[in-house]
Amino acid sequence: MDAGVLKLICEHAHSPNPKLRLNAVWALKHLVFSAENKVKVSCLEELGPGWLIQLICDDTEDTALGASDDSEEGEGATEVSTDMGGSYMSIDPEVSQELFGADDEVEQDGLNMADDGSSITRSRVDYVLDEKDSEFKRSHRGRQAVPLTLNARLAALKDAETNPLKRARQDDIAVQEQGLDFIRNLICGQGSTEMIDTLFKGLGEDRVFDILASKLRPRVVNAYGRGKRNSPAAEPRVIQPQVEIVVAVCFIVVHIAASKPQHRQLLISQTELLKLLSSLSEHPNKNVRAAVAWSVINLTWVDDEADQISCRKRAIELGKLGFLAKLEKMEQDPELDVRERCKTALYQMKTILH
Repeated sequence: MDAGVLKLICEHAHSPNPKLRLNAVWALKHLVFSAENKVKVSCLEELGPGWLIQLICDDTEDTALGASDDSEEGEGATEVSTDMGGSYMSIDPEVSQELFGADDEVEQDGLNMADDGSSITRSRVDYVLDEKDSEFKRSHRGRQAVPLTLNARLAALKDAETNPLKRARQDDIAVQEQGLDFIRNLICGQGSTEMIDTLFKGLGEDRVFDILASKLRPRVVNAYGRGKRNSPAAEPRVIQPQVEIVVAVCFIVVHIAASKPQHRQLLISQTELLKLLSSLSEHPNKNVRAAVAWSVINLTWVDDEADQISCRKRAIELGKLGFLAKLEKMEQDPELDVRERCKTALYQMKTILH
């Protein structure tokens, strides 16, 4: 920092080269991890709030998915990355499903949702990104495998790597993930309340929540009946968000909910965002399901006596949005961590409401 590395990394984060831009944002994510607020503020100011918005909002997904090439378009890019954000390969999940079958799993670089002891306040927990990314597997079970010849498989892999629209889309998704993780690390740990205020001031409260909701919202492609060559018009398809993006967004919500009562009141007013969050209670990724429960735990936490009435109103609103029924169903979740978080969330909600 004293040698001026921050300015240099932020310059690289503005680079037109997608790989350099990706690795620079990845470095900034780690730089703000457990950093003092003055360092975090310097990073945000040097990067530029407007550029951060552009990094996490630029998306060629609709163009890529709606392209009229003969290859089958998938649901998203699966990134297999090195810990330090170095070279990586990208495989379209639908291509990998065709290559390896419906019951196989594709290894991908994950996000370690380790909780830092310094960020635990009573029963509320801030989840942070550890400096070592752990691996997790994304399952593609339940989909019909399509047998392919060896040549067809190689052609599908080649297309996934060389198609410029797909490559641009994959680059966008990778940068978005790191940009969201940058925000996630920015607003967690000690001093998180001040950093959330700084984020809202720099990006705008409404803009922040609009972005978070947009990242959880499924997309519809081929909405205008654009089909493949020599084939009938394709039916519109609903494309679910990338799991890496969903995890990052969910834990940004968890951090905001873990802040001061004013931030919780602001979050509970975001009806669309909370509806989207509620719909993730059966998400295949266990970290997403756990984040749903943690959000409820933090939103129903009572800071002091003055917060009791507001907390009851938040619990009532969560009940209206279906969280109570979702949590009761999640008590049977196969993952112990999810079940335990649900027990805590249900206990707090029911205690407040009765």
